[in-house]
Amino acid sequence: MDRVLQCGTDIKNRQLESSRVSITESLCLLDRTIEQGQAARVYFQNENKNKSEKFIDMMYYMPRMDDYLINRIVASATAKTEIVDTGEEKSVTFSHVEISFPCDDSDQYFDGNKTMGFSIVQNSTVYFRLKSWRPEYVPIRIYVDAVIYAKLYQTCALLSMQNIRFDSFAMYAAILLPVEVLRRRTRKNHGTYCSKIITEVLQQFAIGGPRLASSVACQSTPSLLYMFLGGRSYANRITTRIPGA
Repeated sequence: MDRVLQCGTDIKNRQLESSRVSITESLCLLDRTIEQGQAARVYFQNENKNKSEKFIDMMYYMPRMDDYLINRIVASATAKTEIVDTGEEKSVTFSHVEISFPCDDSDQYFDGNKTMGFSIVQNSTVYFRLKSWRPEYVPIRIYVDAVIYAKLYQTCALLSMQNIRFDSFAMYAAILLPVEVLRRRTRKNHGTYCSKIITEVLQQFAIGGPRLASSVACQSTPSLLYMFLGGRSYANRITTRIPGA
């Protein structure tokens, strides 16, 4: 009888242990699912562990106190506020944004520690050119699938050949006018500006997660795009510009 009772006790203990393991595994799976859902098809990490992935850097320009007046005005007028780990409110004040590619679509890195920058500035057309980055640029690194990287690179190259001009009206009015008015302004007829066209290409390839996917490109600003991609928690993670680091 004692052996039967002991056997029953052992079975119950094994069942309890099995339940605890099962519950733990379910919770871990839930955590992973939530994390994957939040990041969508984009991975914000300190290092690239998957050889099938590459990274792009979102480069946000923060004007200096003695910077061009227009840069300071744009940064101030479109500023956002985020809560940091200490609970304090910090201003987000960017006036410009670019996408930086460390290599081309055939995995060839560029000389002189330079990268290809995609964007547009006032009095120019959409460009895709080799650049070095000044300290005023704040980066957010995003890991994407290698196939997506190649397609994004090619798309940016094609857009730079289309002579798309800068839309000053849309940029200055992005935070003022109704979205119905802004949506009527097209690349072909009116042009574009940095955060608008960058938001559009990121959305085209499902890069950036659900917040960016649901955003309205014609109302985008550099500071708003920075917030959509995680803000301060994902910024300042790049300590070197060595390709492939």
